[in-house]
Amino acid sequence: MIKAKKKFGQNFLTDYQIIKSIIDEIKFSEKSKYLEIGPGMGALTIELQQKTKNLGLIEIDPDMIKILRAKLNKNTQLFEGDVLSFDDDFFESYNVVLGNLPYYISTEIIFRFIPIKNIDTLYFMVQKEVADRLAAKKGSKDNSVLTNLIGFNFRAEKCFDINPESFSPVPKVTSSFIKLTRHNDYINDIPYIDFKRIIKESFKFKRKNLKNNLKDILKQSDFENLKILPTNRAEDLTIEDFIKITKYVISNA
Repeated sequence: MIKAKKKFGQNFLTDYQIIKSIIDEIKFSEKSKYLEIGPGMGALTIELQQKTKNLGLIEIDPDMIKILRAKLNKNTQLFEGDVLSFDDDFFESYNVVLGNLPYYISTEIIFRFIPIKNIDTLYFMVQKEVADRLAAKKGSKDNSVLTNLIGFNFRAEKCFDINPESFSPVPKVTSSFIKLTRHNDYINDIPYIDFKRIIKESFKFKRKNLKNNLKDILKQSDFENLKILPTNRAEDLTIEDFIKITKYVISNA
């Protein structure tokens, strides 16, 4: 019997009702091409093959590759390797990416797809704490660097939570199924690299206010011009506030 490998962060989804709920959440289109990351033993893959003829898989575990080959139809392409090792050109033919991400590299994988503009939707199972940060709102303790850097490029929606018992082996944490939809709301306003710098500095010290975290960037008069309270913490701001700050800094550089 094949066992999950800790080095790959494997927790196989075994609850068919959750698999069905995931399939129900995905908006399938004949024009879209889908990529599943880490299909494992193919529990979700089997259902996906019934919904689309344009499916690709990336699996890193050679043992899982052997199991998957017996379950795939002629339309599904299987690629062996680490998703983070594939170059941009590989992803350019895909529009939708989905999968049950290993907890230890879930955010790294999500960030990997920011520059791949043709990928417009991501559906992932991640640790609940990550999902809460991705979907956090102004004033929430979960509002974070992750919230805003992903929010610059994607709208995040937490679809539902998944109990640990839905996986084998059973993880020690609750998972969530999330949907990230690409948007272009800010891409023409400011460079992402400048926005990223402001976000990193604003959240540099979680318990400190903006006046302290941005002391090398903004003066008291700058906060007055921006109509943003310097006593606020970064978590109290919206992404639009950070866009405004970034624009201001660029224009006054």
